[in-house]
This record gives sequence, C-alpha cells and structure tokens, in this order.
Amino acid sequence: MSGIRARLLSLLEHFDDEAYAALANRGLLRRAHKDLDKQLPEIVEETAESLTLNTSEHTIRFDARGPAQARCSCPSSGICQHILAAAIALQRMGEASAGADSSRHPDDRDLTPPIVPSDWVPALPAGTTEDAADPLQRLHQELLAIPANQLSQHCGKAHYRWAWQFAQDLDLERDFSLSGERHVVMTLRHPPMSFRYLGGGPEALIVDPSPSQVERYRVAAILAYRRVHGAEIAPPEPAGKRNANLDFGKDHAPAQSLQDSQAESRSRLREAVDRLIVESVELGLSHLSPGIQERYASLAVWAQGADYHRLARLLRRLADHVELLLERAGGADERRLLDELAIAYGLTAALERAAAAGTAPVHLLGQARSRYQSAGTLELLGLGALPWRSASGYVGLTMLFWCPAQHSFLDCTDARPELLRGFDPLARYRAAGPWGGLGAPQQATGRRVLLTSAQINGQGRISAAESASAAVRTIAPEEFARSLPVCGDWPQLQQQHRSRLSLLAEPQPMADWTVLQPARFGKARFDPVRQTLLWPLHDGDDRSVLLELGYSGYTATAIAWLETMDMVALPQGTRIVARWRGGASQTAEPLSLIRPDAPGDGNPVECLYFPPVEGTAELKAPRATGIPAEPIQQRLPASLRELRSWLERQAERGIAPDRAKRMGRELDDLIARLRADGLGAFAQPPPSQAIAPRVLKQHYLLMTYERLIGERDV
Repeated sequence: MSGIRARLLSLLEHFDDEAYAALANRGLLRRAHKDLDKQLPEIVEETAESLTLNTSEHTIRFDARGPAQARCSCPSSGICQHILAAAIALQRMGEASAGADSSRHPDDRDLTPPIVPSDWVPALPAGTTEDAADPLQRLHQELLAIPANQLSQHCGKAHYRWAWQFAQDLDLERDFSLSGERHVVMTLRHPPMSFRYLGGGPEALIVDPSPSQVERYRVAAILAYRRVHGAEIAPPEPAGKRNANLDFGKDHAPAQSLQDSQAESRSRLREAVDRLIVESVELGLSHLSPGIQERYASLAVWAQGADYHRLARLLRRLADHVELLLERAGGADERRLLDELAIAYGLTAALERAAAAGTAPVHLLGQARSRYQSAGTLELLGLGALPWRSASGYVGLTMLFWCPAQHSFLDCTDARPELLRGFDPLARYRAAGPWGGLGAPQQATGRRVLLTSAQINGQGRISAAESASAAVRTIAPEEFARSLPVCGDWPQLQQQHRSRLSLLAEPQPMADWTVLQPARFGKARFDPVRQTLLWPLHDGDDRSVLLELGYSGYTATAIAWLETMDMVALPQGTRIVARWRGGASQTAEPLSLIRPDAPGDGNPVECLYFPPVEGTAELKAPRATGIPAEPIQQRLPASLRELRSWLERQAERGIAPDRAKRMGRELDDLIARLRADGLGAFAQPPPSQAIAPRVLKQHYLLMTYERLIGERDV
C-alpha cells in the first residue's frame, strides 16, 4: 500500500456519518450515498503526494490532509457530494482490505504503520503499532503534541493571541465538553460550535457550523483541549514595540502605541477608583456629598472608555446609590452601599493583578453589550413561560427551553418598559411570535421546537429576532420526560447548584434552572406575613426542599392554583421545573409541572402561571405585616456578626484621624477572635496600612465567608 493511501485510510477510519455531515451537511451526505448506490468511484492516479479518483463525470483529488482539503472538478465550492462519495468509497476499500488481511496468516500481514506527517504525530512506544493503539488515544496524543508554532502559523500571531485569551477565559466545566467514540468531539457552549478531530493537524479540524475566521476557533479549541488535560499552553508572543527612532505622527501611530496608551489609562483609572472608594469610607457613608456622586459618575464614563465594562457598571450603580442617599430616598441603604464598595475595591485589585500578569479575563473586564452569534438550527423542548417585572421598571415574558444537543437550559425574553402602555406579559403568552412559524409562546410549551437561523448569547439567551423561524412538533410525554435532566436527591441538588463562591464570579442564570422529581409532595400553604407560597417537596430519604413563590399580580393565579391542588393525587413521576436560589435561602421557585398522565392533547407540561383551566380564582393576599430575619444571620458565628456590625458602624460615621489608632486596635481584637474561631483568612495587616483600606478588605472577606457558610449550612 502506498504512503498517501495509508495516510488517507488512517484518517478515514475515524470518520462516521456525523463527521461527514459536519464536514458538509446531511443533505449532501444523503446524495453521496445515493451516488455510491449507482456507481463506485475508481482510483485513476496515485502519487507520493496525492490520490485521484474518477466518477463518470468528475475527478476528485485527495492529499495527505484528508477530505477537508480535497478538491473536485465540479463547479461547487467547498465540500461537495462527490468528495463525500469518494471519501466513503475509500473508507470502504480500507475496511475491505483490513478484513482480507485479517484472514491471512499473521506472518504474512503488512504491519507497517500508516505514514503520517512527522512534525505533529508523536512516536508510539517501542514495539507498538498503529493497529494496536487505541484510535482515540492516538488522536489524544496528536492533539497534545501539536507545537505552538504550528498553531500560530495556522491562524497568525494576532489570532493566536485572541485564541489564547479565549481559551483562558473558558469555564471548562460549563462552556467546553468532550465526547466521541471514533474521533474526538469538542463542543463549545458559546458560540455554539462543535469541533471534530480525526487526525491531520489543526487544518483538518472539522468545525460545525463554520464561522468566519475559522482558523482562530480551531486553535482556541485545541488550546482548550490542552487546558482540560493539564498540558502546557504556550503564551502568545508579545506584540512588537514601536521603534523610538520612527515618528509616524499622531494620526498614524501603530496599534501598539494605542495599547500602551490604554494600559496607562487603565492604571490611572484603577488608582483613581481605589482612592475615591477609600475617601468615601473615610468621610463616612452618611456624610457623602454631591461632589462624591459626580466623581463616581465621571469615573464610570472613564471606565467605559477604557473597556472596563464591568467596573463601569459598578461605578454607575455606586453613583446612583450615593444620589439616593443624598435624596434621603427609601431605597438608600448604607449597608448595601458598603457591600458594593467592597466588591468594587476587590474588582480593581483583581484587575491590577491581571494587568501585572499580562492577561485580560473577560469575566473581570465585562462586555459592553451582549453579543448574539449564529447557532444554526436548535432543537428545543418548551418548559413553560414566566411573566415578570423588574425593579428598574421593565415588564416581560421569558420562555424557558431545554436543548438536548447542548445539554443546557436556554431562554428567550420579550420585554418592554412598564411605562409603554399596551404590553401585558400575561397577554403576550397567547400573542403571535416572537419567531416566524410560532403562533404564540403558549404553543411552544410542552412541544418540540425546531428553531432555524437561531442566535444565542453567552448567557444562554436566544434572540427574539424575527429572522429566526420555528417549526412546532408534538412529542410523546415519555420521550419528553426522558430528554430532561432530573434530580430526585436533595443533597445532590444542592451540590449541583452550588453558586459561584467568588464575589467576582459572573452570574450564570441558566445554571439556576433544574427539574425536580420528588418522592412525595407536601401541602402548599400561603404565608400572609411573608406574602409567599411555601411548598415542601420530599426526596426518597424524606429530606425536604422548600419551593417559594412570592405574591404579585403575575403569580396570584399560580398561588391560588397550587393552594387548591390535591398534592396526594399527583401521580408518581410528576416533575417540577424550578429555579434554584442558592446562598442563604436554599429554596427554589416553581415554573411548571411535567405530568406523566398527559391530558387528551398529549401536552405533558402545565405552566403554573398560565393554568389550563380558565376562570381559576385569583388569591386576594393580605398586606404583609413583617419580614422574618434572614436565616444566614442565624447561622453565622457570633464573631462574624460582631465584625459586620463594627465595620458598618465605622463606615457609616467615617474615620477621623484622631480615632484611627483606636479603631485599628479594635479591629485587631476582632480579627484575633475570628482566627480563634478557625476563620484563618482574616490576617493581621502590616502596621503601616491605613484603617480605611483595612475596613474594605475585611468587609470583602466577611462577605465571602457569609457566602461560604450560606452554601455549606443547608
């Protein structure tokens, strides 16, 4: 067997129909199989560099890179049905040859391993042949052995820097997954994209769907694969510095000078933010002036210009909060302001460390706006819809879906300002849209939705753009239930939905959704004091988790329905779609029921906010008379509660110079008691450190411990 054919067969042995469909599409794959039924391509030329096959009408040429780089004489650009047919024919020839070889005497077999490019395939252990090696293990070794300079050459130095940062920013547990039986499949959650590696180097990585600048995404996927397996990732080369002897003029300065200017601007911004936060604590949160509010607003504009989008949002929120304090508004709260000041202080410290390390993590920088990217066609299962009103004065309707292919929850929201008359979230559930082909969000509940030309952002939100088109299909209740992730063990539920413990972690709204399958349902009751419906669910070990639904004009019908529902009559296997609330509450908010005894229309989902029975009475809830204490405060050690009280008291009234030493001694005593209680993260600072930065740092640590204890003590 010639070298080129051995190389091709070594690649093609990893191909299956899914790989061919990703290389082209399923329609072309069906046509290729039909062509093979009519006529098999024939090998007409075989050289050291290429292999040529002929059909009755076209000529297909392969080189060592495999089908992804094959060329056909037909007018089609890219991968056509003739290339697919020729590749499948070659694959069948190789399988037939292998079957014939297996019938020969072992001493007569050709054990020469397939020849592969030596610059990227690692050597196998002595005495091991390719036939004896695990194909997936070989591909794994190939991916880990691709040198950094080959990756940089594939996409270019600038794109390698982008790919390196992209791989560094990935949350490997949430945004990147590995699978595959005959070849390695790498899947990105956002942008939704799959990468299939069947051998042949980075240029042979099959990307579906194929984006613009596909080379940098290939490199990013390979770097992420290396991160998953703990392999070293070579950092990008630093951008070249401008020659000091060359003067391009202000209007023609190289890009590097702009980067240097931004780095200097960011450094000065971080110093200014730290200085203002410290001054706010020194002045006292009850004594802030309009000048302080204006400085926060100005720094927010500066941060936006420096592409510190997350810091800009924090600073705008601080400016608004200071304004509320100045106006003596009811929403003003010095305690909450101190929390936000400590988080902003921690964010600038994290940005400082990232700048010193030469990195720019996206979860610290933030984004100017949510970016939607093409997701091709999505198969979605409708789980219901949620009407809501935000504190900022928006109302909307959010549809929730489960996507089996991505194994994640997705949602789509239609929202308007509350002042805009004529938009009612409850009525929106039965109005047309938001996509063409969908008569109303109600039609998606409990159905399979095939959404073409879908666009999705990094938070798992689907765009409501009319360019997408939906096809609604019925689905058997049994198949619907099998497709969903289910949890019936409450400790496991709490572990799965443990929130990010870092105060600077990005929120993950889609990760909060879950599907519960209780062993027993408790009686739902309405608490008039908290204005909240309480619904206990029990698992197989009779442990309970509490579902809570606060009263509002949008939830009144759901509360009334649940109060009158016969929980004993709910059939075994009934499931609840709910949103998990971590931290102090450790409760969940119900959205819909999934019943195994679907009604006559076969729809297994009953959305609690939109019950199927018309005329359900609404609950007239009494006005609240009090709010119980937060349970987290009851679980905190006394030393932590004492520290919070002391920090809030000092920050509220300010730090006078004549009181600084005494305050320092008091804080030292509090820290000593905390360390005696086993809270070792609190440490004594250097003697020269001022008291205001100490207050901010200790408050940040305090909030971190509160989150840790809230997640642990359930």
